Amino acid sequence: MDLRQSTVFKLHRATTLVNRVSDEYLNAHHGIRYAPFLVLLAVRIAGPSPQQAIARSLDVSRASVTQRVQQLRQQGLVDVTISAQDQRVNEVALTLSGRRLTDAAWHGLEATLDGVDEGVDDTGLRRQLDRLIANCTAALDDHAT
Repeated sequence: MDLRQSTVFKLHRATTLVNRVSDEYLNAHHGIRYAPFLVLLAVRIAGPSPQQAIARSLDVSRASVTQRVQQLRQQGLVDVTISAQDQRVNEVALTLSGRRLTDAAWHGLEATLDGVDEGVDDTGLRRQLDRLIANCTAALDDHAT
């Protein structure tokens, strides 16, 4: 079988291309790359959050979130404070500039990606992706035990 015809390869390629379209739009119009934008978006959705929770929600390492948060902090897009409940935990919150950028970038990105899924059965695709995510989660759980 040709690897390029496998479902997993096609999913990886589609994800890579969607990420690239997102990255190019965000960088050109808002001066931010897609990976740090996802940190802003996670905090915008959940509200002030510990870095560990952001990493879990994005399914990335804490180290990568720490690096992205430092960059976002230097740009004035997030504030980082020590949690009142646990002094070992850094809590990340959007600044006003961070909220404005996230909201503007999200609306523009949504419009940009609108044409990307043209002709796709969105409901069916979401259902199939949920199945794939569940299968992968089960496989990872099986390997952990």
